[in-house]
Amino acid sequence: MSTHPVIAKIKFERTFAMIKPDGVKRGVIGDVIHRFEKVGLKIVAIQMIQPTAEMVRKHYPMSDEAWVSRLGDKAVSGFDTLDVTVEEVLGTGDKLKLGKDVTEALVQYLTSGPTVAMVIEGIQAIDMVRKLCGHTLPFKAGVGTIRGDYSVDSPSVANAEQRSIHNIIHASETAAEAENEIKLWFGKEEIPSYELTSEAVMYSRYY
Repeated sequence: MSTHPVIAKIKFERTFAMIKPDGVKRGVIGDVIHRFEKVGLKIVAIQMIQPTAEMVRKHYPMSDEAWVSRLGDKAVSGFDTLDVTVEEVLGTGDKLKLGKDVTEALVQYLTSGPTVAMVIEGIQAIDMVRKLCGHTLPFKAGVGTIRGDYSVDSPSVANAEQRSIHNIIHASETAAEAENEIKLWFGKEEIPSYELTSEAVMYSRYY
C-alpha cells in the first residue's frame, strides 16, 4: 500500500540538532543521542565540527534587526521579577544594543569548542526533538528533558556575566529552519536513508 506524499512527509520528517560545546565538554553526547534513538527517531547524519564565527552568523539571522531586538527584549524581560533594573546591571535598556551583545556572546559560545551536528529523522521529528530537548531556558525546562536534566542556567545571570546561556543543545524550530540548517552544516553531501529493525514493531499493522 502506497503512502500519501503528505503522510510520508510526516513519517520521514527530518530536523537538525546540535550538541553545543558545553554538552560536548561535559561528556553527554552518548546520552543525548540515546534519548533520540530510544523514542524511535534515527540519526541519519552526524559529525563533530568546530564552528567558525562565519558559520554561526549564517546559522542565526543576525542581520535581521527585528530578530536581534527580540533577543534584547528577552534580556530585558529577564529582570522583570528581580529587585534590580536591567540598566543597573547591564548599563542600558536599549533592546537592539542588548540584542547585539547577546549575538556576540552566542558567537563566542558556539566557537569555544567542538559541537556535534546531527540530522534526525522520524515521525514529526521537529516537534519530537524539541520536546525531548525541553525549554530553551534551562531553569524552565522540565525534569526528564535534555536541558532540564543537564543544565540550570538563567538569562539574567548569563547576561550579567556577558556570556551566552549554556543550554546543552540546539534544535530546529520549523521545517524551513531545519531545511536551511541541514544545508548549512552538511552541505551537499548525500544523507542516507535506512530502516531501524524496531520500525517493524513500532509501525506494523499487526500486533
